[in-house]
Amino acid sequence: MLNNQFRMALKLPTIALLALGFVCCSPLNYPGAVAAETKETKDECDVTCVDPHAACVESQKVIDTLHEMAKAINKGDFEHFAEYFDENVTTFDDITKQLLVGKKQVIARIKERYEQSVQASETHAVSYTIYQPYAKVHGNTATVTCVLRKVMGGKHPVVFESHDTKVFVKEGDKWKELHSQGLWKKVSS
Repeated sequence: MLNNQFRMALKLPTIALLALGFVCCSPLNYPGAVAAETKETKDECDVTCVDPHAACVESQKVIDTLHEMAKAINKGDFEHFAEYFDENVTTFDDITKQLLVGKKQVIARIKERYEQSVQASETHAVSYTIYQPYAKVHGNTATVTCVLRKVMGGKHPVVFESHDTKVFVKEGDKWKELHSQGLWKKVSS
């Protein structure tokens, strides 16, 4: 577990990583996943990962965590999804232009944006593809970068893309998201 001093020390490098484009706090931009395409029911999102790269064995565990997060969000299971977040998680909301601090606030915003996206999709179908996720572990922290793509289905599908980075912290034997940021841009409609 990280002590409070170390958590504070992480904030400075995290600010620098913001400039690189962290994952936005949209439920639909949480790495839809990782190792393989997942489609358990017709109502669930399609999750695909293209060319994942783990820097080491522990990095693969971080990528696997992203996959589990995606499966939970695709099912709308926010209780399970929240298990993958550190209590002090932060993110910058690209719509409200505010820093969100703490698991409760971050999950509430993710849920709100998820529900908005599902309502906006004609068929309530959304698919995620993560291109070239790369995870680099540094002791008890990890940085993940990737390009995320979401397609909101229906007669007139709309495609969004985000260049994302996440910071994870290892708590016990589990990796939890400590910070994320990104910016979704419409790439086709």
